[in-house]
Amino acid sequence: MVGPGLRAKLLLLLVAPLVLVIGGYGVLRLHIEEGQFLAEEQHRMVITATALQVAVENALRDRQISDIRHLLAEVVRVQEEIDRIRIFDAALRPVVVSNPLTIGEDIPQTALRDAIEVGQPVIFFQRRGGKRVLYTIVPLRGRPSAFRGVMEIVRLAGDVDAKLAAARWEIVQRVGMLAVALAVLVWIGARQTILKPIGTLMAGVKALGAGQPVTIAVRGDDEFSRLAGAFNEMTERLAEARRQLVAESEGRLDLARQVRQAEQLAVAGRIASEVAHEIGTPLNIISGRAEYVLRDLAADDPKAAHLRTIVAQIDRISGIIASLLDLVRPRKPEIQDVALGPIVNAVLELLEPTARRAGLTVSRSLAPELTVKGDPNQLQQVMINLIINAIEATLAGGTLLIRAYAAPRPGGQPGVVLDVADSGVGIRPDDLPRVFDPFFTTKPPGRGTGLGLAICRDVIREHGGSIKVLSEVGSGTTVRIWLPAASSAAA
Repeated sequence: MVGPGLRAKLLLLLVAPLVLVIGGYGVLRLHIEEGQFLAEEQHRMVITATALQVAVENALRDRQISDIRHLLAEVVRVQEEIDRIRIFDAALRPVVVSNPLTIGEDIPQTALRDAIEVGQPVIFFQRRGGKRVLYTIVPLRGRPSAFRGVMEIVRLAGDVDAKLAAARWEIVQRVGMLAVALAVLVWIGARQTILKPIGTLMAGVKALGAGQPVTIAVRGDDEFSRLAGAFNEMTERLAEARRQLVAESEGRLDLARQVRQAEQLAVAGRIASEVAHEIGTPLNIISGRAEYVLRDLAADDPKAAHLRTIVAQIDRISGIIASLLDLVRPRKPEIQDVALGPIVNAVLELLEPTARRAGLTVSRSLAPELTVKGDPNQLQQVMINLIINAIEATLAGGTLLIRAYAAPRPGGQPGVVLDVADSGVGIRPDDLPRVFDPFFTTKPPGRGTGLGLAICRDVIREHGGSIKVLSEVGSGTTVRIWLPAASSAAA
């Protein structure tokens, strides 16, 4: 929203000059109309004075002074536009006066002399006693080309002031209405073309500052439209910078996780070496002695079952130690072109009975003739780990699907996708980012070491592939592996 200060400044900036211009026009118009009105009054008086001039000049030729005095008095009585008439001789002495006036008997000698000298009527306004007075001075001819005197016609133009005031008020009203109408129109136009775009830009800036970038619609090609376009470009650059920052932060976090994993692997390496050295030999002795005693016992001897349990647990301990050694000292894979179908089928033949005993339905969907670049033994180890995890994570009545199909990478590199999907309990979102961490497991204590997925990830990376886990709680889990296609398949 645009603040009141900006609205007030914009109103003052746009409307004040407009009001001044209209006010100046009103003053000028008032002055012009006042001049026109006074000119009309003077013109009417000239016409009246000319008619009186003829009558008085005729009477003066006949020297009928009494008739002239009676004529002037009658004219003043009948004509509302005339308040007094005086006739002066050539010496500017009053000869005939129609009636006295409250404004006094002052004689405008300068105007009288001017009228005699120029031989034309002289008309002017004057303020007398706070009133506007219209003087009309007319020269009177006697003999041809000789002047016998001058006639003064006075009008107390009080109605002229009233008419001028009414005209002034009318002009003020019209100018005021025009100013208000134009101010409203200017304000509406400024609001639509200036305040509203500024408000939109301010809202966009606030949203951007709050971390919610918006895009402003660009309409037209004016300055505000170009400013909105520049704002959108800035928003896009900031969003791109934010994405890069997030990517860099994620990269640093991933690097930190890798450092932690390396430290864990270093610890695991030391532990594995010590365990292999300190426990391996005693375990071999115990296992050998147990197997030696087991050979001397009958198959149905109760002690034989206990001995077989001892041998199995020793084998399990040896397997854990071997897994640790494989994790910290993985052997270099022997990459070759490998058919994926036989590896998957061999692992399923080995583990499918276990899945059926757990009450699971196993299905497979393998596109024919899929070949990848890989080490058959290590890929088989990966498949065994993933399928065992899927079996242990799925309740009875669930399903297990192994699926493989050709799928190139986004960059166009040919490859194969291998999915191991189950309908188990799934993995919580908080645990999903940690599933590849060494020693992290969601299995109950005693049922997992947390090394399986870590080993699988390292193996797949050594093959130039990628592995990720897709899971939702209650909807199962899919482990998706991408491996480069074999050279012949790529060709």
